[in-house]
Amino acid sequence: MTRQVKGPSHSTERACVNCGETVHGRANSRYRGPDIAWFVHCHPCAALVAGQMEPLGLLPADGGADIFRCRNCGTHRICHTSWRTRCHICLDDRSSGLALAAGERLLSRLSHEAALADQVRRFAGVTATDAIPVRAAAEFQAAVALGEELDRRRRDGWTDLAGDVHGLPWYSERQGTPSHGTWGVHARCGSWQPLRSRSCPVCPPEPGDRSFAALQDTSYLLYLVRHRGLLKFGVGGARRVREHLLAGAELVEVVEGRHADVIAAEAILKRQKREAAVPLRKWRTWRMPVSFGAGTEVVRVGVQIRLADVMPEGRNVTDRFAR
Repeated sequence: MTRQVKGPSHSTERACVNCGETVHGRANSRYRGPDIAWFVHCHPCAALVAGQMEPLGLLPADGGADIFRCRNCGTHRICHTSWRTRCHICLDDRSSGLALAAGERLLSRLSHEAALADQVRRFAGVTATDAIPVRAAAEFQAAVALGEELDRRRRDGWTDLAGDVHGLPWYSERQGTPSHGTWGVHARCGSWQPLRSRSCPVCPPEPGDRSFAALQDTSYLLYLVRHRGLLKFGVGGARRVREHLLAGAELVEVVEGRHADVIAAEAILKRQKREAAVPLRKWRTWRMPVSFGAGTEVVRVGVQIRLADVMPEGRNVTDRFAR
């Protein structure tokens, strides 16, 4: 996600963030690939992810930015339309060294943290007796880091948050301030907007600022609702669940747990159901409730989802919302 601007001299040495290979010169030159997602790449790593992200054409054309969707896992990322980007989560066959370091650190903790080990195994899709691949552990860290970043900006009345976190997928946390911002759909007016301020510029202001660090041990909800032929899962507070019900959705299941565990469970569920997601081109034909936004985290009825499978430590509070 880097503009093609003048770089360092030909003699300058840098390392590809994805594989660690030494490169020379300016970006997109003979000895160095184009910079992607703010970081240096060698030519082979850049070529490997050249077609990874597809633009969705959801943002205003005159804004210069768009939402891109990973063709592998379905994760969204904001980027300038003339820059290059890559998935916040997915690594690749050339990822090594720095790219896998977060996964190695995570694996070293699992023998002492059974609950965390279960979360990583569910994300990786392996059994209790299988070894967890380092790459899967690193991608779990990136998915949780992305979930935390977006949840810091999440508030009632906004859906389909998508952002641009400097440092992902190679680091387990934001590494710098450069970003194309966080965007979302304001449910009241249905428009995509950057969440620079705490309110929609065309609607009355809505209060509510949050800190993820302060919320980690507070209660939060992972929910599943149904509307006609679709299932929608997501995270939020009680108001978010009721918003779906008031829009005509039918309650299926709600599980309550620690905020940090709910964010991890959502990442696991997204990973498990990525191939079942309803294609973008078909979303509008289903006449979804307005609370579903643009249809993220939506799968067809018939896809097996049991929230306790991804968050066994949670408490079933479905009765709390029963009509």
